[in-house]
Amino acid sequence: MWAAEDAAQPQEARNIPYAAQEARIHEVLQKIMEEHLNSEHDIKRLTDGAIRGLLEEVGDPYTTYFTEQEFEDFYNGLEGTFAGIGIYIQQQDNKLIIQSIFEESPAEKAGLREGDEVVAVDGKRVAGQSIEQVTEWMKGEPDSSVELTVKRGGKEHTVQLKREILQFSPVDSLMLDNKIGYMTLYTFSDNSAEVFRKHLSRLQSDGMEGLILDLRDNGGGYLDAAIEIADMFVDKGALVHVKDRSGKLTDISAKSGSIQIPMVVLVNGLTASASEVLTGVLKDYKVATVIGTKTFGKGTVQELIPLQKGGVLKLTVEEYFSPLMHKINGQGILPDIVVQNPDEQVMRAISYLHGSTALHLYPDGTAGVAGFPAGNSLAKKVGGKWFIALRPFAEVYGCQIYWDGARQQAVLRCGEVVRKYSTKNNTYLRNEKGTLWLALDKLDSDFPSIFVEKRGGDILVHVK
Repeated sequence: MWAAEDAAQPQEARNIPYAAQEARIHEVLQKIMEEHLNSEHDIKRLTDGAIRGLLEEVGDPYTTYFTEQEFEDFYNGLEGTFAGIGIYIQQQDNKLIIQSIFEESPAEKAGLREGDEVVAVDGKRVAGQSIEQVTEWMKGEPDSSVELTVKRGGKEHTVQLKREILQFSPVDSLMLDNKIGYMTLYTFSDNSAEVFRKHLSRLQSDGMEGLILDLRDNGGGYLDAAIEIADMFVDKGALVHVKDRSGKLTDISAKSGSIQIPMVVLVNGLTASASEVLTGVLKDYKVATVIGTKTFGKGTVQELIPLQKGGVLKLTVEEYFSPLMHKINGQGILPDIVVQNPDEQVMRAISYLHGSTALHLYPDGTAGVAGFPAGNSLAKKVGGKWFIALRPFAEVYGCQIYWDGARQQAVLRCGEVVRKYSTKNNTYLRNEKGTLWLALDKLDSDFPSIFVEKRGGDILVHVK
């Protein structure tokens, strides 16, 4: 019976190994659509589900199927595009404050400023709402309008803005103290290498003497973008080895010319894919010292294939290896210096490049750490006197702190010295909503490892 049916098939079908299985899927789909009790099934949804079932059996989490809408969302996420007004808000003291504004965005054109407090969106007050909820209120379709009320200098004013298609910058950079450049690379989009080069050039023009490249939480993106950035730092040799399904190895080599500068790369468990390609290059060629925790371990290349009948297939087609043929997939990259705490990772990188890690207190009451703006999360002035937030300070500078509930006191250890601070009748300790603030002069006198330097109107707090 089976032989007769097989013989009845066209010669072309019998020569295709999966033709019979394809016929089985077609038969099941036909039975559902023609005979199932529920006659309202959506044939496209059923087919999408069948494709996903096939891919699940492949056993590769990176081989996936997208509907047209899913692929649009995926692409926009990769490229960092969205419809909005171009502000980034953060919560400070139960207020939603504009932290940054996109260049040439509707927000910038309307005259909004960093530090403005958002108090209402389309007339709805934001008090008591989460950042996520307020962000959703500000989102919308391109060319649609939104009304934003902000407070500045104690006065509220309202502006009308029209949403536009915007793109997150894949790179941020700033110059830290001691001429150390700090670059954060968020993703490897189409324009990442171009934007990276511009930021790098600006830091070089400002006299950069060392570079920290932060790849933490960067889940990857386009392999070509990672290779182009890696090529900026390597003069010659293979940047990556790529192996296809037949086992054939292909090398992608550096072009002549490279930047020479002391460098640290920061990584963690979410540093993946294209980020690991770049990390592997910089580590293998000893261009940079890698600090942090072991990377994710995704060492495969996916190809995006538009399907003739609709949808897009993301198919794993190659595996890549570092210049010294270290396997990345399933293994990750172990840093040269393992540091678990995220704040300590940054401080270790700065110290490695012989930079200053001092807490910088400015006359206007603001603070910074090694050149990073810290707002008033670490230190603040009260009645003309500086106070230090104990737990954030301990986390940044590698001290240990814990709360002794029985005695209602904080216990702080810096270096070999331990001090206890009671919250009862204590003039040099402030308890504000669970955050303990210690007077700077007390911190300075209690710990030999902490040294306070006055430089003009500025104060620098050094921790050995």
